[in-house]
Amino acid sequence: MDPRGNRNSGRARKSLLGRVAVPLAAAAMLLAGLVFLAQPVPQEDFGWFAYAPLATGPVVPQGLMFMGASAWTGSALIGVGLLVLAFWSGYRTGRQTRDRGEDSR
Repeated sequence: MDPRGNRNSGRARKSLLGRVAVPLAAAAMLLAGLVFLAQPVPQEDFGWFAYAPLATGPVVPQGLMFMGASAWTGSALIGVGLLVLAFWSGYRTGRQTRDRGEDSR
């Protein structure tokens, strides 16, 4: 017997870390991405030499959207977070299936 205690305590800690830390990190990435996307987009002024009807305000073409750096960062964080969750979910499912297959032999 190990004088330091249970021999499986390190394995249990790694298992708990794998079950909890990876999804929490992915959820943190998703939340950070949503925070970046929720930030207001700064108004950009640009112009072109073309006919535009006289208006009291700026003329912005409908359906045109400019994404700032924070929106790109938020989209990337959400994408990476979803990929990490998908990988982790598949890994855990495959691991459980393999563990059950070894027990039934």
